[in-house]
Amino acid sequence: MSRDDPTPLVERLYPALAAGDRAALAELLHPEFDGHFSPGLPAPIGGHHSGAADCIEYGWWAIGATWALRAEPERWLPCGAARLLVQGSYRGIARRTGRGVLAPFAHLWAAEGGRLRSMHQYTDTALWLAALEDDRDRR
Repeated sequence: MSRDDPTPLVERLYPALAAGDRAALAELLHPEFDGHFSPGLPAPIGGHHSGAADCIEYGWWAIGATWALRAEPERWLPCGAARLLVQGSYRGIARRTGRGVLAPFAHLWAAEGGRLRSMHQYTDTALWLAALEDDRDRR
């Protein structure tokens, strides 16, 4: 395995996210990590985040403040020496409403110098947003 193979890094990243392990994430992510979260997600989550700290705080931690969910990887597809596409499902609930979320995802990861360098998230944001609606919003 090459030093730039993202697979072993991503295998450690999903459990670190599920555990809320900031120290493990900081170890796995390049300091100049680029996170591209699906633009349909609410602010501050959706869009581009530059730097590991920004991605953790305004990407993943902001998701955790709004939803209690897990990314469940189901398929791992190498895309060359330094890229990996992971397909799976997000499962959980919106914290405010208790409504369920079940949404497919694809994450495209890239590694550089033994750390994760970027992530592009693709998911059906309408399913995430529907879970935030309460009964009054549905009338």
